[in-house]
Amino acid sequence: MARRDFMNVQWRGLKELEKEFKAMPKRFERAAIQELGKYSSLLEEGTKALVHHDEGDLEDSISFDPPKKKGQGFEFEGGSSSKYALRRHYEPPRMGVHDKLPGDKYYVSGKGRRTHNKPAFRGERPGRLYMERAVRVTERDFQQTGDRILRRTIDRGRK
Repeated sequence: MARRDFMNVQWRGLKELEKEFKAMPKRFERAAIQELGKYSSLLEEGTKALVHHDEGDLEDSISFDPPKKKGQGFEFEGGSSSKYALRRHYEPPRMGVHDKLPGDKYYVSGKGRRTHNKPAFRGERPGRLYMERAVRVTERDFQQTGDRILRRTIDRGRK
């Protein structure tokens, strides 16, 4: 049998806690939309940085939509409307030196001069499989996005 003079536990503020729990779904949704929007923008930036660059048309055609709530989750879509994008994404490199115009030796190891001159994005050089590699190099950012969503939900929506 417990001794009455040993410990007394009282829980006050139960109504306030209930209010907090009721407000969490809206805070979570708001935080998720905002934070996933930031990640979507980063992914678009990475994809554009890693895509081949000749005239810039392919890079300009890449876009990512803002996230939306769908069912029990959230999603956003991104990519390119260009048929050329899919070809450039998966096409194996054409090794060697090739001309764009007669005698210019523009393509080296499957990439044009402008692609070779583009800066790296997080250690990755531009080239094929640009979308997959953009996702891979931003995995840590995606994990941090989830952490920020959780933190904002619990901390009453403050940034």
